[in-house]
Amino acid sequence: MIPARAALPPVPSGSSPATLDACAQAAGVLACLPGMTPARLRSILDRWPDPLEALHAVTAGHAGAALEAADLAGTGGTRVALARGWSAAASDPAPVVRCLHERRTHVWWADHPDYPIHDPLPDRPAVLLAEGHRPGVLRDSRVAIVGTRAATPHGLADARALGAFLAGKGVTVVSGLAIGIDGAAHQGALEAGGGVVAVVATGLDIVYPRRHLTLDARVRRAGVIVGETGFGVGPEPGRFPVRNRIIAALADAVVVVEATVKGGARITAERAIDYGRPVFAIPGSRRNASAAGCNELLADGAHPLLDPGDVLVALGRGTAERSGWSDPTSPAELGPESRSVLAACAGEPATLDQLSERTGLDPTAVTGALRTLERARLVSRAGGRYWPA
Repeated sequence: MIPARAALPPVPSGSSPATLDACAQAAGVLACLPGMTPARLRSILDRWPDPLEALHAVTAGHAGAALEAADLAGTGGTRVALARGWSAAASDPAPVVRCLHERRTHVWWADHPDYPIHDPLPDRPAVLLAEGHRPGVLRDSRVAIVGTRAATPHGLADARALGAFLAGKGVTVVSGLAIGIDGAAHQGALEAGGGVVAVVATGLDIVYPRRHLTLDARVRRAGVIVGETGFGVGPEPGRFPVRNRIIAALADAVVVVEATVKGGARITAERAIDYGRPVFAIPGSRRNASAAGCNELLADGAHPLLDPGDVLVALGRGTAERSGWSDPTSPAELGPESRSVLAACAGEPATLDQLSERTGLDPTAVTGALRTLERARLVSRAGGRYWPA
């Protein structure tokens, strides 16, 4: 499926576009060079910390020296080819600079006052790009809520409830805009009127998954979309595990709602542990494959999340009193047919006929249940199929 492109975000009343000085423009151009990766960009800015100096060096064809010193890009021939390609692209920065201005993209690097990762982590992004109406949400306490795409209805409800609870307490919710737990956490925070940050593995002009086009736009209005990848770069599989380190680095604490043993959420949690962040996991049944990763994290020393208020305690913003879970729209509040249909489509898309076959309900009953679930934002429709939110 071809990923959707994000529209230019409109400037809300009373706000002004991001101001990009020469250093910001240079950093943005470097991040958008063809074939650029996080490790390659870090090697260049490690050698030339000033983005303007780095861009001049790249334009002059000296990037190969930085790649060689960092033992990157394989053979010498590959390094030479990259250096030549980057030199050619960097010599005409106008298209990228124009795109940065038109999209009102924020560009942050380690020495920029708005760079949001303050720990001197060895693998923190050399440059971050961000778009959205409220970059200030990154100055608030931040909690990452992550989990599997193949979430159960209970997992989706927990993620949504936790997102709403934290947002209601003034905490910014960070996640990855993926289907499943990520999307539910974003939706809960948005419904509570809170700040949100979505960290993506694509260019900021690409919306992936495509069916989150509306959610992407909502996140931009209530917070920011953050990434380190140049414009036009689509969903390359290898970029997602690398992206997860940004989620962990941005967070003051990480909550894993449901996770498989080898999924991306587990990677995020492990990076958070490396960075010294508190990591919580919601316990699950041993019969639930979508909870196996959480249970392993608990066995390895993660904190069990039994009450949403536990996260506030870890942030130094609450007491040990029980807050209790409050679901914005819990599957328990649905009728039996809606619950049956929701369970039948949990974790994967399904057609109307497939849902009818799985539930034993006639198509008319399934259609009515799906309308209820769509109104509750527990499923969405795309490409003739129904997806758990």
